[in-house]
Order: sequence, then structure tokens, then C-alpha cells
Amino acid sequence: MRQISLNIASKDFNITLDDEFADYFEDELRHYLDDKNLLTIKALLTAFIQKCYENYEQKNELSSILGNIDKALTHDKSI
Repeated sequence: MRQISLNIASKDFNITLDDEFADYFEDELRHYLDDKNLLTIKALLTAFIQKCYENYEQKNELSSILGNIDKALTHDKSI
């Protein structure tokens, strides 16, 4: 476990994350930090919306893939 300090809108927050996820989180977070390592509320909201949209796209893609697999399995059973 690793503790990460974030500064959001001039307030400090400490979070504890699993080591492997902490590395990933820090890499992702760098995209939204300004030169002062300050995360603005606007940047936080933008990041949240972007991640929600990425999850939405992934969910739709997975649903499509699962639907195709189901159709293929159903088709194979009817032969």
C-alpha cells in the first residue's frame, strides 16, 4: 500500500492505494495536473467525465462482443 497526496483546489488530500494501482493512478493523474501539481476542480470534473465516457464505451463494446459470442454459440447449437 502506498499513500499519495493530492492537492485539489488548494486543499490537500491523502489517499492510500495498492502499489500497482498507485503507479497506474499517478500516470493517469499526470495528464490533468498543471505545472504546480495542483488539480483544479475543472480538471477533476473533466477527468471524471472522460473516465465515465471511456467506461461507457468499454461497456458497449463488451456488450457487443458478448452478443456476438452468444449468437455464434446459439448458431453452433442449431447445426
